[in-house]
Amino acid sequence: MKRMAFLAAIAILSWGTPALGGPQGGPPSPYCDDGVPEVIDNCIERCNTNQDDTDRDDCGNLCDADYDNTGRVGFPDFGAFVGAFGSTNEEFCHTEPIPGCTVGFPDFGFMVANFGLVPGPSSTTIGTTACP
Repeated sequence: MKRMAFLAAIAILSWGTPALGGPQGGPPSPYCDDGVPEVIDNCIERCNTNQDDTDRDDCGNLCDADYDNTGRVGFPDFGAFVGAFGSTNEEFCHTEPIPGCTVGFPDFGFMVANFGLVPGPSSTTIGTTACP
């Protein structure tokens, strides 16, 4: 319970903090030269050469904080993230390299920056609930 309260306090304090936002603390670029053609890229606004998609919803981990696949990042997703904090559960990793990562504060920053938003975008799931 203390862990959840601590993370909730950090979320409130860091809401909108640019350093926790997009890749390398800045806004994501509309196109990324990660070597993957845009038409099959599962995370078109972030460079994700490995195209990691742990939950197999066709939305790359680097674009997907919607862990329950409802189409929007919300409190159930936040609860799931809190439970995974400090683990090696790759679904909650939002910085590369994903294999072998430990879920931590950079991932928390991604979760906070995307709270209330839809995941994505992904070229492979345009118009679907999982990752518009």
